[in-house]
This record gives sequence, C-alpha cells and structure tokens, in this order.
Amino acid sequence: MRYKSVWVFHVDSGSCNGCDIEILDVLTPYYDVERFGIKLVGSPRHADALLVSGPLTRQTYYAVKAVYEAMPPKPRIVVAIGTCASSGGIFYNGYPIYNPTKDRGRDRLRTGGIEVLLQEYGTKPDLYIPGCPPSPEEILYGLSLLLGIKEKKMKGERWTASPPGREEGVPFRLPVRPVNERIYLTLREELRRVIGYFDRKLVLEEFLRMVEEAEKSENPRETLHSLIQGFLKKERDCRIRFAMQFLEKEYWRIRDEYERRHVGLVKVEVP
Repeated sequence: MRYKSVWVFHVDSGSCNGCDIEILDVLTPYYDVERFGIKLVGSPRHADALLVSGPLTRQTYYAVKAVYEAMPPKPRIVVAIGTCASSGGIFYNGYPIYNPTKDRGRDRLRTGGIEVLLQEYGTKPDLYIPGCPPSPEEILYGLSLLLGIKEKKMKGERWTASPPGREEGVPFRLPVRPVNERIYLTLREELRRVIGYFDRKLVLEEFLRMVEEAEKSENPRETLHSLIQGFLKKERDCRIRFAMQFLEKEYWRIRDEYERRHVGLVKVEVP
C-alpha cells in the first residue's frame, strides 16, 4: 500500500542521539521532508508512522510500547532508523538492552531493536533504514520507498567504462596511484583518526608523491625514509609531522602484511 502523505511520530528507544540528529536534519528546510507530505506530529494518537531510533533498552521498553499502542490501528507503520533500531547494533548483547530471546548473543544474525517489541504483536518493522547513523539522504530515500516516490521519480543508471573509440555507457577512468587501491583506502581511513577529514587528503597526497619517487630507486624503504626526514625538517606543523611519520609506519606494516598473506597488490588501470 502506498500513501500520498504520512504523519510521523519520532520516539527514541535508547539511542546515542546520532540518528536523532539526522532525523531532525531531514525535518529542516534544507532537506524539507514535508514537501513529500511527511509531517512530524506531537502525539502518537495522530501518527500514521512511528520513526524509531535506538536499540530498545529495558528502561524505554514500556514507554515505546505505550507509544505504539496509542497509535491508530491502521496503518500503524513502523520505521526502524539506524543500525541499533534495526538489529540492536553493537549493543545487541548488552545488559541494558531489552531482549528476552533465548538465543540472545548466540544467534548468528543479531536480534534487537524495535523488532523485539513488535514480535509480541506478531509483526515486524515495515521499513529498515540501517546506518550508524544513516545520512539524511538515506532517510529520505527510505521514506520515498514508503510513499512510492522512488518508483515514480527515480530510474536506474548503469555506469560502465567504455573502450577507446566507443561511446557506449558512461566513460570514466579510475585514478592511477603509486600504491594499490586497497592500501590507499586503508591509509586514508587510518589517517582520519590521526588528523581528521579536512587535512588528510593533502597530507596523503604528499606522502604518495614521496612513495612514487621512492619506488623508482633500488631501495624504496630507505629512500622513502630519507624523503620523509627531509620533509619533517621543513614542516613546522607538529600534527602534519606526526601524521607523516604515522603514514610511513602504517604503509610498510600494511604492505608487509599483504605480502605475508599473499594478497595481490598489482596495480590495474582501467582503459
């Protein structure tokens, strides 16, 4: 069944507020979810759908149950927003989480969240929007599925790499880097913890430039170390110096680990 408009009520069942912030973001004029006919109401008695965030704790179980029973019998839609509401998340086996399942903690697929409460009524959430937290765009996409907007407004697109001289598909080219893409992505993610999102791109690009130069020598490890030492003498920012030393250490650690496990590190360029 599809709906032209849905009134929603938001309930926090024990979340860290990460998903709640994204839900509020969707309601702001920037994303303007009301243009789809989705309106936030102040009482579950007026709500068509329940937006649930959080893993359902023992303390919130009774409150969420009262909210659910206060909703009109139909359509009584439940949308689980976030990984915690969908499956209990990383807290699925924690003491404060409400989950009377006998196989709790031993089941292969995690059980938790609002699904545990709905089992008492013989039903399940109508829509899952996983993520930790899901982005506003993902929440909008999920709600558009509920309203049937996605099928009306969106169409699939297939992106392919066209061979030279042919115009089929959408041509694109993967960036060519001096290191394997697997190592690049690992370094980028590890660097985020050290220096943050803003500066990591420039620092990583500078490091890869030195790696490319070092690979041309007979002893890349010693050459790279010399290049980095020269960089450290010129750089005044202690954060960037630390990040560059961190990258050197992580680069060789990851590379040695991949070679030990015989993981292919051959660079592949898309024609």
